[in-house]
Amino acid sequence: MFIIEPMVAKMILPLLGGSPAVWNASLAFYQVALLIGYAYAHYLSSWIGIKRHAFLHLALVFIAILLLPVTLPVRWFSAPAVHPTQLVLAALTVAIGFPFFVIAAAAPLLQKWIAQTRHSAARDPYFLYAASNAGSLAGLLAYPVLIEPNLTLNQQNYYWFCGFLALTALIALCLVSFLYSSSRAAGEPDRDATISVVERGADTDDNEITITLSRRLRWLCWSCVPASLLSGVTLYVTTDVVSVPLLWVVPLAAYLLSFIVTFGGAQWATGPFLVRRHGFLLLGAAIIVATGATSPVYIVLPLHLLAFFVTAVICHGRLAQDRPPASHLTGFYLWISLGGVVGGLFNALVAPQVFSSVLEYPLMMVAAAFARPVVSGTDNAAAVKKMDWLLPVLFCAATLLLLELGKSVSSLSRANLHLMIFGVSGIFCLFFANRPIRFGLGLIALFLIAARFPQPYGQELFHDRSFFGAYRVTHDLSSKRRLLFHGTTIHGAQSSEPAKHLIPLSYYHSSGPAGQVLLAGAGGGATGKVAIVGLGTGALACHGGAAQQFTFYEIDPMVEMIARDPRLFTYLRDCSPKIDVVIGDARLTLAHAPDHSHDIFVLDAFSSDVIPTHLLTRQAIELYLRKTAADGILLVHISNRYMDLAPVLDRLARELGLTALIQDDFELRPEEIAEGKTPSRWILLSRDSRGTQNFAASPRWQRLDGRLGGDLWTDEFSDVLKVMRWR
Repeated sequence: MFIIEPMVAKMILPLLGGSPAVWNASLAFYQVALLIGYAYAHYLSSWIGIKRHAFLHLALVFIAILLLPVTLPVRWFSAPAVHPTQLVLAALTVAIGFPFFVIAAAAPLLQKWIAQTRHSAARDPYFLYAASNAGSLAGLLAYPVLIEPNLTLNQQNYYWFCGFLALTALIALCLVSFLYSSSRAAGEPDRDATISVVERGADTDDNEITITLSRRLRWLCWSCVPASLLSGVTLYVTTDVVSVPLLWVVPLAAYLLSFIVTFGGAQWATGPFLVRRHGFLLLGAAIIVATGATSPVYIVLPLHLLAFFVTAVICHGRLAQDRPPASHLTGFYLWISLGGVVGGLFNALVAPQVFSSVLEYPLMMVAAAFARPVVSGTDNAAAVKKMDWLLPVLFCAATLLLLELGKSVSSLSRANLHLMIFGVSGIFCLFFANRPIRFGLGLIALFLIAARFPQPYGQELFHDRSFFGAYRVTHDLSSKRRLLFHGTTIHGAQSSEPAKHLIPLSYYHSSGPAGQVLLAGAGGGATGKVAIVGLGTGALACHGGAAQQFTFYEIDPMVEMIARDPRLFTYLRDCSPKIDVVIGDARLTLAHAPDHSHDIFVLDAFSSDVIPTHLLTRQAIELYLRKTAADGILLVHISNRYMDLAPVLDRLARELGLTALIQDDFELRPEEIAEGKTPSRWILLSRDSRGTQNFAASPRWQRLDGRLGGDLWTDEFSDVLKVMRWR
């Protein structure tokens, strides 16, 4: 499953792009399909009997073979009247729905089979859940490290089909073993009949045992909290801390590892030693979120990941310790799966609609505090329980009073006030850690205090979020600039001084590569058309002339709303060219644009350090060239802290017979820095050398000649790991 999910995602990406409807629909499909597989494994055995169910499942596995290899209904994707969500769900259902369902049901079914045998592990087959998650972890790591760099999509599809055939053979062998063992067991006396309940454990293999609703709800909560935290910590660290490609793999690997550790038999998962350290880690991560700290990365990032991992270990450890007898195994997994679905869909679908900031992460930190076990030896007298509610309220009120007093002291700097408030808060919350209710309420108080603290980035003018992330616009009084933040990354700026408000800043300064190219196109009153993928604040429009037409292609409607709000930015309103904004994934919306309609094409979708690879493949570049005039030019922004994209563009230029120039605009003059210019790196491409001859004569532009040795990225193949900077 962890191989087919990214494989099919790469198949769909060029057809439907990277819109939120695509990703959220895919997530919902996989989670619901997994839940249906677990429900099928749980209910059908009790309806038709486990042996009949075993034969039926093997038949379903053979039927699934007939539906492979994976084939997407490509013609469906050309139907513009169909909503992307409906299209993705229908396409995934037809392409991989049945095989995915069969694989999802296999793990609980195999454990149920062994529970019916005379095997020594039959009374407690949950160790196989650890093995299942070990396989998931292997698939997760194998795809970006081994499979994607070495195989095209067609090859991946073929070898995955071969793997499914091997899985079918192994399931058939398990069925034969199960039937043979069951037949022997039917004629033998019960060798365990004399074993006491104490010797077997608290949960015996008794079909008469009743699982209460409250116990099921505990299972749901203990699985929901880590699943939601997984999405929350991934979004937070990849947006606010460090936007490294493939960083999302690390928290997901930690999530799977927590299942391996706990269901593999670790008894320390909920012991006092780990629970006490968890309080310190969770409190540290909560203070970092409350204060907005993002550096030093080598402390902040490991603390978030470690706090998440230990939380997952404790929650999944409580699941493992509360596991029912094997006769209730499939129902147990059904509730775990339901908790995962609730947690995942809350972050993916509910939170972006309900919250204007990434509030789900601190909320789940609070939930994780409530989910902690009570440390052994803690007093549970009635008076102590009352203090669980009273002390956090007193703590919050006293700290807020201290904060207001600190604000009134003019000699107290913001940094010292910061240290005083959160230092005191952290010490008090740490004393609460042994009591889950007290600790959870203490974290709530901590986040309420943080909401009253002065903003570190100046006066906040706007904040909201979309499916693509959280946005904030602030006014920096010291530099007299309005700044657009995505997380903590600046994605655009404009001077608030009337005399300078139409001067493009940051990467788009007039002396930078983009300014050089666009100003050359606007010189002499040129009437050319310019296409730009990526809107930001719209600063590039101010390099155009009054007779020009600028068309921005932007995937997020909220970015256009911000760029057009005159209280925030005025580039789109006041700059000279005629300006249009087209909302949607660039590859899809550009497909409907007239061919050869633009003189300059700017690809600026890489301001974040995580790149949309489907915008930088051979098929994508061919599309951009098709929409550009024969003597037009393609300008690509490749500034990136963690990836070197020049070899990829160099190889694409050689394959397509293009003239390619590169400019590393890294050495800035003091006056440029004072004006708000930042370093950047751009590549210029053209089918006709005449389109770049004026720039080729400049010493600032260097010719690319195909010697950088990059791989050829296509819709079938791309290797992100190879272009990453490892130092």
